[in-house]
This record gives sequence, C-alpha cells and structure tokens, in this order.
Amino acid sequence: MDFPVWLICALISPFFWAIVHVFDSYCVNEVFDRPWIGIVTSGFTTLLVLPLFAIGLLFSEFVPVSMGALALCLICGAAFMVSQAFYFQALAISESGIVAAYWNFIPVILPFTSYFIFSEILTPWQYTGMAVLVSSSVAFCLLDGNLESRWTSFWLMFFGALLQVVYFQVQKIVFDYMPVYQAFCIIGLAMGVTGIAPLFMTRPRAVFRQNWQKIRPSLQVLAVIEVANLVAIGTSQLAVDFGRPSLVSAVEASIPAYTFSLSFFLYVITRTLGEEEAKENYPIKIALVGVMIAGVYLVS
Repeated sequence: MDFPVWLICALISPFFWAIVHVFDSYCVNEVFDRPWIGIVTSGFTTLLVLPLFAIGLLFSEFVPVSMGALALCLICGAAFMVSQAFYFQALAISESGIVAAYWNFIPVILPFTSYFIFSEILTPWQYTGMAVLVSSSVAFCLLDGNLESRWTSFWLMFFGALLQVVYFQVQKIVFDYMPVYQAFCIIGLAMGVTGIAPLFMTRPRAVFRQNWQKIRPSLQVLAVIEVANLVAIGTSQLAVDFGRPSLVSAVEASIPAYTFSLSFFLYVITRTLGEEEAKENYPIKIALVGVMIAGVYLVS
C-alpha cells in the first residue's frame, strides 16, 4: 500500500505533539507558577528558534505577500496561541494524555465547517474512520479518574478546539496565496508575538519576573519543546497542504496514543519526566491504540 504524502506527514506530527504535551505537562506542574506562563515561554522560544527555520527561506520559493494574506497569517498565529492558553490551563488539572485526547473535538467540528467553506464531501469509509478515531479518543478521556477536573478540562479544551478549527481552515486558505514554508515562518512569527503579548501588561510581567528563577534552569527543556512544537506544526501544515484539513485532523486524533505511551516510557526510565498516572489502565490504552490504527487505515 502506497501511503500518500499527506498521511505520512499527518502521522509524523502526532509524535512531536506528544513530546510537546508531555514536557509541557512537566513544566506546568514543576516550573510555571501560573499555567499561562507557558504561553509566554512558548512565544519567547518560538521567536528565538524560528530564525533557524527561517534560513530555509533562502533555499525555497518566496512570493510577495499581500496585506490580505498577511492578515490571514496573523489570524492563524493568534488563534493557535490563544487556543494554547486554554490548553495550558487544562494541563494544570488533568493528565497530559487526557488533555491531548480532548483536541479530538477538532475532527468532529472540521468536516462540518469544511463542507460549508470548501464544499468538501468525504467517502463513507473516511467518515467511518473519523468516527473510530474520535470515539477511541473519547474513550481515552473517560479513563480520567477525576470527574471534576475532567469536565473543567472538557470545556477548556472545547473552546481551545474551536480556535484550532479556525487555525486549520484559515491556513488552508493561506496556502493558496503562498508556499507552505513561507506561510510556516510568517505564522510562526505571529505565534511568537501573540505569546509574549501578556508581558505588555504590568501584573503578568511582575508574575513572570518572579517565576524567572525557576524558569531559567529549564531553558534547555523549553527549547526542546519549541523545536518539537515547530516541527509538529510544520508537518501538520504540509499534511493540510497536500490533503484535507478534516482528514488531517482525524489522523492527528492519534495524539493521545503517542502521548500516553511516551509519558509512560519516560516515567519508567526517569521517574521525573512523564506521569505515573499513564500506567493506569495501560492494557486498555494499548487496545485503544490498536483501534486508532484501524481508524487511520479507514481514513487513508
């Protein structure tokens, strides 16, 4: 079976998203005094790391950018980073794998918005595969033993997912106006600027300054997170460019499987990274991974 390019990219990005989720969870619980500080550190590290990726613009196609296309890139970057604010808040009260599973609101919403925006109609097998992926991800969420935090996280991630839908659909339009790599760099710049925006306010700036002594020793970890984040975003954008947003988001519904497995592995090896909760109901989680693989096959 020949795998299409969009599917290969959509299968690579969840692995890097899993790295981001697991290390973000560590930072929220051990490094950050407030969950929203994750947005600021993400913005800073994005602006620091992005120039390394921007060097690639010297060797890739570059087209003049209209004001309309630039505005769409800014909307993409802002929508993504604001969605991350909901995500970091959810990470503060729920297991990283559970939070990752809630991103699967996205493939539920995207097919409907894709139909109205792009007149996109999928095959029955693809819809079946999407249903399998989303259902298995919801099953992951139900493994969260804390009912109170489960519902708080549910609503936080629901609103975060709505913003991610905006991000997916707008970037698909952006790719009609400029090459993917160029869009990646501009959107990344918008993400970085949006991320550091809280520092323009007095109170958040004071809180961040107080937290700096705990943040500074973890700068290498934050750099790893941001490189993984940018690779995940880049491969996801390539998948959207070659494929359909609704199908890409459905395949990326496998993120919880990657996250639980990585979290469990790191906890066993290090006892500091990862989460002890990841080992709970592990056979069931592995079975759900198998179900997700079947869903990916149907979507492809």
